[in-house]
Amino acid sequence: MSAPALISRALVQVYLDFDGNVDMYQRRGMPKRELYGDGGAWHAIDGLRTRLYIAATGLASAKFSASAQADLLAWAPDEEARRMLVAMVDRDIQSKK
Repeated sequence: MSAPALISRALVQVYLDFDGNVDMYQRRGMPKRELYGDGGAWHAIDGLRTRLYIAATGLASAKFSASAQADLLAWAPDEEARRMLVAMVDRDIQSKK
């Protein structure tokens, strides 16, 4: 995957505010649009969330899991943003039980 803009706490928080629902975000007038620019960061968060979920549930190969972790570190250099992303994935897993 090509690297998106860096994922910050503010970006993750807006994503969480809309529970990752890009349609709702757009219907609400895209608050804090300046953070997301062309939407690449939203899609990066969404894709990373999916990849981390697959890795965390044991459905991924070691190579896939390592790639997801490497992208998490590269794309979200802020520790708090990474913590927020991992917590989101943990909630996703818990909601499926």
